[in-house]
Amino acid sequence: MRIRDMKRSSWESFLNKDQIIEDYIFNDKKGKISLIRIKDVSKPFVLLHEGKEIVLADKYYYWLQLAFHNDYRWYTVMFDDNDNLLQIYIDITNGNNTELDNPIFEDMYLDYVVAEDIIYEQDRDELDEAYTNNLITKEEYERTLHEGDKLHLELSEHLEGFKEIFIREQQRLKKKMLW
Repeated sequence: MRIRDMKRSSWESFLNKDQIIEDYIFNDKKGKISLIRIKDVSKPFVLLHEGKEIVLADKYYYWLQLAFHNDYRWYTVMFDDNDNLLQIYIDITNGNNTELDNPIFEDMYLDYVVAEDIIYEQDRDELDEAYTNNLITKEEYERTLHEGDKLHLELSEHLEGFKEIFIREQQRLKKKMLW
C-alpha cells in the first residue's frame, strides 16, 4: 500500500509552495487541517471530466486537506486562484496518523470525488485487485467498502454542509497564510 503525507512530499509537480498545518477539532474529533498555496508547478495538473478539461493544480491554486486521527477518510479539496471550489477528493484510508508533524495515511485504493455536485466512486477495481492479490486483509477490504458506503450516504445527504465547512476553512487558513 502507498503511504501519503500531508506535506505532499511525493507530489513532484509542486515546485514551490507555502503550507500551514494546524491541529483541528470538529464534533469532538481531533485531527489536522492544512492549506497548501501552490506557488509554482512543473506543469498544471489537468483532469478530463465529462469531456471538459479541469485544472486542479496550477500557480496560486489552493489545496485544503483535512484528516482526523484514526479515521478512515482523508479529504483534499482543490480551489482555483479565484477561490472557486473545483473538486472534493476523499481517499479511503487504513487509518490516519495525525499525531505527527507531517500526518500520514495508508491509501486503501478506494476514492470518492465530488465534481459539479456529482459523487463518483473511483478505483474500486484497484481495491478488488489488492484484496484478490492478498495485499489487504478481508477485514481491511470490508471496512473500506463499509466506510465508502457511509461516506457516499453522508455526501449525498449533506454535501452543501461539507462544502460550507471546506470553503470557510480555506478562507480562514488563507488569511493566516497571507499575513
